[in-house]
Amino acid sequence: MKIVRPLLTLMGALTVAGILATAVLFFFAPVLLQKEDVLEKADAIVVLGGSAFRPAYAADLFLEGYAPQLLVSKPIKSPATIMAKKLGATAPYQWELYTDIFLNKGISQDNFNFFGEANISTIDEAEQLAKALPPQIKSIIIVTSPLHTRRAGIIFKEKLPNIKITVVSTPFDPVPSPWWKNYRAAPFVLLEVAKTLYYELGGAFRSSEQIAD
Repeated sequence: MKIVRPLLTLMGALTVAGILATAVLFFFAPVLLQKEDVLEKADAIVVLGGSAFRPAYAADLFLEGYAPQLLVSKPIKSPATIMAKKLGATAPYQWELYTDIFLNKGISQDNFNFFGEANISTIDEAEQLAKALPPQIKSIIIVTSPLHTRRAGIIFKEKLPNIKITVVSTPFDPVPSPWWKNYRAAPFVLLEVAKTLYYELGGAFRSSEQIAD
């Protein structure tokens, strides 16, 4: 009995601590997922795959003179878009959409280049950029979504340790409050938490390890 009581007390304390930690994570997840740097000029602006808000803001930064060129992630072809194209629809691949945004913003095609061929994750993008980055590039601005800034910063700073990295988020995609009641924010937050934990535990998704169409 002398051993059982302390064990039960410890289990109870751990349970309460777990509940409190879960509550904090639930309510403050968006805050924990966001970590931006002070925006300053760089040698290039890197646009990650995902939301069209990203190239739109990257184009604005380019036009404001924050960097002389854009380096753009080329994501894997979406199976849904592949099917749509086979059916004769004019559905663009993501890099085609990004290209249209840049051109419509008045940016010459000479000012942006794509890196990678089928990027499926942030670590894929960081590793592919490390291979493609010209030697004269010493500093970059990474443009992504608000809830992706912390993980993107961690990954890129680990994969490109000799490059000065500034991570910023698009202002066109603000995080709603309460986030768990928003149909777009809720799944994004939950998935981003899972991806962050997976990466910290040593996991990673790479195109070379996946079955591509």
